[in-house]
Amino acid sequence: MNRSAALEPLSHDHHEGLAFVARLRRARRAGEDPAPLAADVGTFWRGHLVPHFEEEEAYVLPVLERGAPDLAAQMVREHRAIRALAEAAEAAPAAWDRLDAFADALAGHIRFEEREAFPAAERLASADTLARLGDDIRAAHDARPPAP
Repeated sequence: MNRSAALEPLSHDHHEGLAFVARLRRARRAGEDPAPLAADVGTFWRGHLVPHFEEEEAYVLPVLERGAPDLAAQMVREHRAIRALAEAAEAAPAAWDRLDAFADALAGHIRFEEREAFPAAERLASADTLARLGDDIRAAHDARPPAP
């Protein structure tokens, strides 16, 4: 999918999210102990997803709220659900069902944003607005502390 330069940093984050989901799924198939993976979910949540969600809600969400409020509401709803699933997975480190639920929700959310929310934001925003968003998103990305 051809993504505007403005949203590319967020799409790169999505790639990292899908790689994390794949890691969880491989570990599940291999019968690994879920406890260390639950800790990794917490680390990934705080170091990667929290800043990513903050950037999406600061820069993409306002565009969607003006022109596609249903997509905006879904984005926020899914962000909250993923947060709850990450916290639940970390709180019950021996529970594969919670890790599976987190992985499924994150993968589905990424698909939603890449296939629906981001294309809608790109259509709704003017070229000038997209350029400003891109500058803001890149600046926010550059200001992030390194992910663990």
